[in-house]
Amino acid sequence: MPEKKPRVPADETRARLRAAAAELFRERSPGEVSVREIAQRAGVNHGLVHRLYGGKDALVLAVLRQVFRETGEAIAARAAQDFEAALASGLDVLLRERWIAGVIAHALARGDLNQLPVASMTPLVRQLHGEPLDDDLAALTALGEAAALGWMLFEPFITRGSSLGGMPQDARSRLFVRALARAVGSPTLSASSAPPAAWAQNPISAMSIPEE
Repeated sequence: MPEKKPRVPADETRARLRAAAAELFRERSPGEVSVREIAQRAGVNHGLVHRLYGGKDALVLAVLRQVFRETGEAIAARAAQDFEAALASGLDVLLRERWIAGVIAHALARGDLNQLPVASMTPLVRQLHGEPLDDDLAALTALGEAAALGWMLFEPFITRGSSLGGMPQDARSRLFVRALARAVGSPTLSASSAPPAAWAQNPISAMSIPEE
């Protein structure tokens, strides 16, 4: 009688599914990726996607949450010393995950935007300017977030007709981050400016991320 394979812990299987889904979403839009493909890439039975996540839509949200957490960690690691570098770290993660903008656009078209986790620059701007943000600064922060999303989705189109179009992507991104930093606050933070306790516990404290 053949030996039974040891059961893989559910948390490990979830992580494998998220990693497989993220890989596939980088190759094609989530709408073009099937549950079976994700399961095959993860090396698990496709029924586990439904058992552990309830379906592909929930798995997409789980991958988004993970990307936003990674973005928050990248920002938090440098936020106390250099505001511009913190923005660059976060943008670097998002530029590697350009499919996110497509997911957001798809959710908006379906009216499901409220189901998505929210990533906000607000904690970082509060760290610079103090709380609460006045209306003008809050609006400027929202504009910065919109600019970052737009850059993710439309960068090649936006830059094609300008001098930026002939630059390497890394150089374009550095210029974008510098402009964004100047728009929402001082380009740098003093080394003595320590993050608030809430930031250390949750780098993206404005994110609405329900636990899985």
